[in-house]
Amino acid sequence: MTNSNSENTTVQVALRIRPLTQEDLVNLPSRFQRNVLSTSPFTPNQVIVHGDKKLTFNFDYVFGPETQQRDVYDISVRNMVDKFLEGFNVTILAYGQTSSGKTYTMGTSDSVSSIQESRGIIPRALHTLFSYISSAQFKSRKITMKVSFIEIYNEDLNDLLNDTDDDENKPQLLIREDSKGNIIWSGLQEIKVNSVEEVMGHLARGSLNRQVGATDMNSQSSRSHAIFSVTLCQQKQISTNGISSPTPLSRPSTPSTPTKLGSPPPRRLSKILDDGEWVTVTSKFNFVDLAGSERLKRTAVSGDRAKEGISINSGLLALGNVISALGDPSKARNTTHIPYRDSKLTRLLQDSLGGNAQTLMIACVSPAEYNISETINTLKYANRARNIKNSAIVNQEEAGWNDLEHLQVLVLKLRAEIKSIRLSSGINGSCPATPISDLELLEEQLKELQNSYAELTQKYAKASAELTEYQDNFDTTKFEESKNLFDKSFQQNVEPVINEYDKSISELEQQLALTRTSLNNSEKLVHDNELKLYEAEELNEQNRGIIGDLKNKIARLIERGETTENY
Repeated sequence: MTNSNSENTTVQVALRIRPLTQEDLVNLPSRFQRNVLSTSPFTPNQVIVHGDKKLTFNFDYVFGPETQQRDVYDISVRNMVDKFLEGFNVTILAYGQTSSGKTYTMGTSDSVSSIQESRGIIPRALHTLFSYISSAQFKSRKITMKVSFIEIYNEDLNDLLNDTDDDENKPQLLIREDSKGNIIWSGLQEIKVNSVEEVMGHLARGSLNRQVGATDMNSQSSRSHAIFSVTLCQQKQISTNGISSPTPLSRPSTPSTPTKLGSPPPRRLSKILDDGEWVTVTSKFNFVDLAGSERLKRTAVSGDRAKEGISINSGLLALGNVISALGDPSKARNTTHIPYRDSKLTRLLQDSLGGNAQTLMIACVSPAEYNISETINTLKYANRARNIKNSAIVNQEEAGWNDLEHLQVLVLKLRAEIKSIRLSSGINGSCPATPISDLELLEEQLKELQNSYAELTQKYAKASAELTEYQDNFDTTKFEESKNLFDKSFQQNVEPVINEYDKSISELEQQLALTRTSLNNSEKLVHDNELKLYEAEELNEQNRGIIGDLKNKIARLIERGETTENY
């Protein structure tokens, strides 16, 4: 009952280099403010790192510090909106160290009143999306759009659009997998929207509920990973042979007035059957704003902030392991297990990395020499991500096959048509108005629908019984005790290791600084000795010339003395 199109793609990667800010010039040591990243107009998709040794990386897109928000969107993102409207799942995720410009690029904290030039990817994508939907080519479709906003804070899932203060009555958020292997976020609130203004309002409301805090590197540091999702459901008509012939998407102009979702006029079931089949296409657009990787020494945090940093780094470490397992050719050949279940972040992104989605990763980096080690790590992970292969699928399901009411109406209609055909056959004797083969076909369709209806009824009853049993057996107290025990064990076992790791890094950095100072002194001493050696060689050369002149003079004097004796 499905009609699927698929595309085998790789994860696209865009690099964005943020400019040095006024805060950088004030807070960073002056000796580490040097720009270590460079691009060339002759190789626009290449970036060069000028560190201890020169490194070169290639990406699908490279945006320098002077690139505007509009250019990032038009060049790398707008075509993803086209894929989303075609029915593909799409994911855009921003990755990088803390204070590298991820939230600014994504536009997660934007609102309706944000300045047009500074708007990020999310508001621009929504304006394009609603412009398409309001165009003439979508008028014949029935369109429904919903949004959700989820946060991963200290490995807990939070619904940012659920403002209920009563935690006990909030639905539990769980990550599940359906029979087809697709990841489902159960318990998450999805809100129906009809305009850009409504979506931006929910985005702003959810951003206010998100965990943020001040560190030495960022006064508004995101302390959690966040995913803002837009789900689009399109009901459209296809020809009776099962092949749709969509028209190419034309670029609509930006609307001057708020656009709202429209729906085609309702059709009777018989009209739908006469004109062709209606299919439902559902696609999901995930905008992922990851919290930045950070070192406790540089952020100068403690207590809850330190715990947040450890949780953030743990999730990003798991993400890095998944990227390495999927994208590192040397590991991918020998890897049979992908560690998606190591963290909730990688579990949520399972479809986006190696699954059913068109994915764009935007790697955000700082050009300052002070951040060169984090920048190189980000570039390496982003470069590996380009090797990840996805298999994106568009599923077109005939409308009503999962709707019991629809199937009941269809069964009654087919029964009435069969009865009418039989009556017509009896009246006309040996010359029925409808061939017997058509009657048999209708009977087979009726039988198939009855079987589908019975199967769906059984599945519904079984699922209801399982849900009731699960609710009866679920022990909330034991779950909380287990969770608290895990958190305590995690903090006791992992936090000291992280602190010791940071301490070792600090000592190594100090030793490296001393070694560099000693090396500079040695180079200066060698240079001075080379100058002295050069001067000594010049003096020796002069002395050789003087000695040669004296020898010649002595030889001439001796020769004159011999001549005098002969006389």
